[in-house]
Amino acid sequence: MSRVMKRICIGYMITMLGALAGATVGATASSEAIDDDERMEWFHDAKFGMFIHFGAETPERPRDSDLTRTEKYEIAVREFNPVDFDAKEWVSIAKAAGMKYIVFTTKHHDGFCKWDSAFTEWDVVDQTQFKRDLIGELAEACHAEGIRICFYYSIADWHHPEYDPDYSNRNGFHFNPNLDADISEYMVYMYDQIEELCKKYKPSMFWFDGSAGFRRQERKRLLGQQEMVDLLHSYGAISNSRLGDDDSLKFVDFLSMGDNMIPGGQIGVPFESAGTMNESWHFDEADDDWKSSKGLLSRLVDIAGKGGNYLLNVGPTRVGVIPEESVTRLKSMGDWLEKNGEAIYGTGAGPYPFELGWGSITQRKAGDDTVLYLNIVEWPVNGSLSLHGLDNAILNAELLVGGRSVPVSTEFDVNTGLNVHSFDLPKESPDPYVSVIKVTVAGVARMQTIPMQQNNGVVDLNAYRARIHEKKQVPNKLLHAIDYKMFTVTQKGEGIMPGRGLTVSGLNRPGQYLTWDFKLFEAGVYDVAVVSLVNHLAPWKSDGRMRVTVAGKSVEGELVEQKRMENQRMPKKLNDSLAVLGTVVIDTPGTYTLTLEVTEEFVKNPPSVRSVRLLPAEK
Repeated sequence: MSRVMKRICIGYMITMLGALAGATVGATASSEAIDDDERMEWFHDAKFGMFIHFGAETPERPRDSDLTRTEKYEIAVREFNPVDFDAKEWVSIAKAAGMKYIVFTTKHHDGFCKWDSAFTEWDVVDQTQFKRDLIGELAEACHAEGIRICFYYSIADWHHPEYDPDYSNRNGFHFNPNLDADISEYMVYMYDQIEELCKKYKPSMFWFDGSAGFRRQERKRLLGQQEMVDLLHSYGAISNSRLGDDDSLKFVDFLSMGDNMIPGGQIGVPFESAGTMNESWHFDEADDDWKSSKGLLSRLVDIAGKGGNYLLNVGPTRVGVIPEESVTRLKSMGDWLEKNGEAIYGTGAGPYPFELGWGSITQRKAGDDTVLYLNIVEWPVNGSLSLHGLDNAILNAELLVGGRSVPVSTEFDVNTGLNVHSFDLPKESPDPYVSVIKVTVAGVARMQTIPMQQNNGVVDLNAYRARIHEKKQVPNKLLHAIDYKMFTVTQKGEGIMPGRGLTVSGLNRPGQYLTWDFKLFEAGVYDVAVVSLVNHLAPWKSDGRMRVTVAGKSVEGELVEQKRMENQRMPKKLNDSLAVLGTVVIDTPGTYTLTLEVTEEFVKNPPSVRSVRLLPAEK
């Protein structure tokens, strides 16, 4: 048995014996008494946090031309000297932005530790000109201001001599590969450091990363997911899913989406979306591709409406200053949250699990009734917003800011069997970014959980929620891609499976098809489009054919791209490719079934299908 496995087994037995005796080793009685719901309560309520990527940089300099990569990096670490770092200033910026927690990169893939660790000299105190415990100062400032301190920790370590490069999360990135490295020795080091961080700084969360090298099952056992989570819980901390890519949350507490990814609907698990303000995680002076304040706020309300948290990144400069471009945008978000925070903090996901087209809904209980917050990003041009499928009686509707009453009328649509609530809104949006309507409804909010046509006339059918139909029955095949609980790592298997970026893959042979039921409110002429996820740089055309059938009409063709679109729920490198198969006429509103089937095999370019859309032809 390896040294790390001995340590894990012994530690686990000690923990169990301590629990039986009423006191867990290394834990307080209060932390032991916390159940999973209590431990996660702060996370559910927070909604908005700051990610900070900060470390040593390795700029290319002529005098370094004869040095190895390792030598260059070690020089950069020793020159690390953020003379203008002020932990109180960083925390002040986060607090002004309305952020409730900070996740800081204690150790990134490069292995450089930003605290005074007893288990290595490769840290900020022993190696750098700075010689200050950066983590200690930041943790103290966070605790003083009521901001929760949380730690990013990379499982991969490109500098540690015992980190076997075969376990690296990226090929060829290890600084100085040691072919005789013992990964079990590194595991002991990692566990020691995690406990050290817990004891010294009392973090609320660990945000693991870099575990791609442990995806094989036997390697997951070496990682010790259950033992690590038990250790963190004993100190009152929670863990994200990148501890061994645990998307199904078998061991960990919440899901980390892929970088800059937001799910296209509710996914049924607590999650967090980490994103950048431009295209860089660490500071990059050349990167001026900044997202707008409205774009960032629209992401926040989108994520909150799906029950998740938004972890927004800043990359301080070499001297330790958060760039003004970041500060300005964070201040705008903080100003909005100061007025509208009631619609975000402590709320739950809205009662409708699919896309709305205009924004999101969050909710909270109010005695026996429920308050719904309509977070409107796309203000209706005609001043009217229709909410379909809400079963409850509306008791009151008003603008959240200012309290101005909003008239509401309710009708029953016989064609779809749904209530239609129409809000008479001001012609101009009250807020330049996101306007909020506060709606109080009787009882527990109930809304139809079937995809519905939205106010812009579009029907958007998410492939991840389609019913899967294979040419032949596959044993133990799940009915929907979402049922696999795989949201960040591609699921391997036979036939139609969850794919990259919350798509479905494997839909490439005749006889396979997807189906959806949906509600249509307006009869008319619709373009039928298949949306696929593609690399933003690559031209794309598939070689197979698909057919869509709806309301007794069929259209068929190749997936020839008519339009390439950015998708703010995906990294910029991934775009939506829209291919219109044809046009259908739907004569009456009602409930319909749509089928997407393969009619000719895809060989070279099988699609990663994101959705099928019905687009009003006249628009």
